Amino acid sequence: MVEKTQRFLVAVLRFHGDVLLTTPMINEIKENYPDSIIDLLVYKGTGSILESDHRVNNIIEAEPSSNANVIKRIFKEIQLLRKLNRTDYDFGVFLTTQWRMALMARCLRGAKTAGVDDVKRRKSFWVKSFTFIFPEAGEGHIVERNLSALKPLGLSSINKEAGLSLIIPQEANEINERYAIGTNYCLFHPVSRRETKLWKKEAFAKLIDHYANQGLKVVLTSGPDQMEIQYLKDIEELTKAKVINLGGKTSLIELAALIKESRFFIGLDSVASHIGAAVGVSGVTLFGPSNPVNWRPWSDKVSIIARGQEEFCQTHGHMEGKYKKCLCYISVERVIEEV
Repeated sequence: MVEKTQRFLVAVLRFHGDVLLTTPMINEIKENYPDSIIDLLVYKGTGSILESDHRVNNIIEAEPSSNANVIKRIFKEIQLLRKLNRTDYDFGVFLTTQWRMALMARCLRGAKTAGVDDVKRRKSFWVKSFTFIFPEAGEGHIVERNLSALKPLGLSSINKEAGLSLIIPQEANEINERYAIGTNYCLFHPVSRRETKLWKKEAFAKLIDHYANQGLKVVLTSGPDQMEIQYLKDIEELTKAKVINLGGKTSLIELAALIKESRFFIGLDSVASHIGAAVGVSGVTLFGPSNPVNWRPWSDKVSIIARGQEEFCQTHGHMEGKYKKCLCYISVERVIEEV
């Protein structure tokens, strides 16, 4: 009798880095069920980094909750729920805690499903939407939390030390030749989605000059957002050295190719640091104000600089919430020492 191919849905509605952090789980599913079909459900545009991953059969996109066109979003959501309902899934793992996840889980009729035990989601509707509830990360890493979701689903052999992985197609390496970068370079990704995670432009400029004086080319990268691109231009204007400014000019997979071949990288709490962990390169991440225990790059080769109780500086100390927990206390010398 031919054994039925097991079909998994892994749902993570968050950001690019969160999608990359599912790769240890994806690998462990394949270790337990080599012939399984794995579909990834993500926010529109965030699954691009895994498009070349042969372990992922389909990337299904959901409209972000912040989509301003409410009617369009509802229409797309109904289409998505119907698609999930028609697909014969055996397992569903839901890694984020939006209420829509509960509806999606209910569409997987007959499947074993696992959802996160969130303190704000302990009402009957949420709990009864899933076959099993698995605990939040607590004092562990988000990768460990993700892997823990597989045990109640019946996957017995799980490597809790499974690392991130990223498959880079050959064509992604062409960006190096396009900009004549070569091999003797370091890469800085000095931007993040949130202002609270940024370091001083002047500090990055001094860091660039330091490594340029040592004979290294310095490559700067950012996403396509105009504020990020301008941030890199501001840094470039403060430097004495010539830099290779690729702000807004790389796809995520091209960024991964560049990070992989660099001597080392320096980044912030962003997808770039998780990419560094996935490709196995040495690096330093300036971390704050997120909890590094939960969100640090999942690699021994990437060190973090984080104090936990950041000092209130003159510029940010008066601001509300996380904004006053800035990275201004980190000196250029401290970063050089860590590298």
